[in-house]
Amino acid sequence: MNTNEILAQRFYRFFKYTRNIALISFIVFFILNAINTGNSILYWICYGCLMVSIVGAMQSVLLYVLSKYYKKR
Repeated sequence: MNTNEILAQRFYRFFKYTRNIALISFIVFFILNAINTGNSILYWICYGCLMVSIVGAMQSVLLYVLSKYYKKR
């Protein structure tokens, strides 16, 4: 195996983890947002979950593109 294939595999494995984290935090965001009745602590937890899901989604897309790029090289 050359270096590009090893990098592609590592990026793809890390992509799977960030995708799962983004999905879980998005689900937690929806559940907490549904039961939030104006509590400021739940608001900040919801906000944190939303930020984690957005960043996780962007990371997973970038890692997937990088894994495909290194696999073709």
